[in-house]
Amino acid sequence: MSATVRTDLFNGLFAWHPSPDGQARLSRHPDAPRSVPDPDTGRHLQIATVDVGSMAICPECRSQGEGGFVSFEADLRMVYACPQCRRLVWMPGA
Repeated sequence: MSATVRTDLFNGLFAWHPSPDGQARLSRHPDAPRSVPDPDTGRHLQIATVDVGSMAICPECRSQGEGGFVSFEADLRMVYACPQCRRLVWMPGA
């Protein structure tokens, strides 16, 4: 595992911090963008909220960790940023 903070992940929304115990964590990136591209259409979605440090289980890798959640304006989907699999996981909207 890398011993340095990574800011090249999560479309620049979060910084990834390694941990000696293997439980990486995220923090909000200070220069985070205000929008991210939709993975299907490429259209930029305006970010409504960003929450970081919430304990959750990743819907992709099923690991528990302190990840981040992102919601969008005019889009009912949410994104989970997983510190373990280091991915943005898009969840279907209602």
